[in-house]
Amino acid sequence: MAVALVGAAGCCTCVDLDYTYRSGAARAPAAAPPLSPLLRVLHVADIGEPNCQQRAISDGMAAAHRRAPFDLAVAPGDNVYNCGPDATLPGAAECRFADDGNTVAAGYAGPADPTFARFEDAFAPLAGVPIHLALGNHDVATAGSCAVPGVEPATAARRKACLEVAHASPLWAMPGRHHLVDRGPARFIVVDTNLLKGDYGGFTFADEEAFVAAAAAGCDARACFLVGHHPAVTAGSHHDDATPEYLARVDRLLAAGQGRIRAWLAGHDHDLQHLRTPGGVDVLVSGNGSRARGAERFREISAPGAELLFASVRWGFGVLEVGDGGWRYRFESDDGAALYCCAASGSGRCEPVACR
Repeated sequence: MAVALVGAAGCCTCVDLDYTYRSGAARAPAAAPPLSPLLRVLHVADIGEPNCQQRAISDGMAAAHRRAPFDLAVAPGDNVYNCGPDATLPGAAECRFADDGNTVAAGYAGPADPTFARFEDAFAPLAGVPIHLALGNHDVATAGSCAVPGVEPATAARRKACLEVAHASPLWAMPGRHHLVDRGPARFIVVDTNLLKGDYGGFTFADEEAFVAAAAAGCDARACFLVGHHPAVTAGSHHDDATPEYLARVDRLLAAGQGRIRAWLAGHDHDLQHLRTPGGVDVLVSGNGSRARGAERFREISAPGAELLFASVRWGFGVLEVGDGGWRYRFESDDGAALYCCAASGSGRCEPVACR
């Protein structure tokens, strides 16, 4: 069905919002096993463009929260399109990371930057729900029109990362480029996946690898989920990100997780996908927050041996529920329709199930 949608920002046009792919297992899903959820988590990324799609997603998230309240939310990246925080504002150049290269040096207060409203307005209906962010590629972009005049790209990217971590908001938190979120039965390991494409801004992939390895020590008591902007594998238009170096870094990051990562929660591709890595780790892409790609047909998977179970261009978001005995995940459209569901028992994979 082609639907005409025109937003105030002028970025919504006639697009096919219905295309969906399902693998054999997803075409005939089993009955969902019982689960008593202890934690309900919203997963949405790439929501940083104010337009009609973002408003529809915001309304949909608010409606879902009214039906069954979220305990927290994760928003893995591309929070501020196109170019991240405004690095030219007075005081922006003074932003510095501490010696750990992760947290902002004590005493720095970032400038008042209206660009953050580009995504904060979308989350306003969820006020009171803890929202945890990761950095995306647009958040630290320095190419073309995103360049900072008179500042070389590596310094500009580092400054933008610093400004986003430093920004004080009552709606969300990003205490470092990478950080942990422990809540009830789950641990969320939030990382800077910009480093999958190469070291940048003086940051190194080795630091992310070491962080995940240390975080995995707490995954015996909790179900652990890795949260980062770039997906481990994808069948979306960013499949060409998957250079040999990128895939090698994905493997290293998962190896650092010592087999304890239940799923990788991502964005970057502007669609909804459930995939599995060649090693069997579930990858859930929820990147259709504000910039749909209605022409996507998911014809190529980025890594040999990876599997695509479900994919859709429908506007929507993901809902993760975690209990003592397992977890389940649901893609939901902006109008509240269940698009796809999967469920995992214990440390098993998330298998397609009928949505409740």
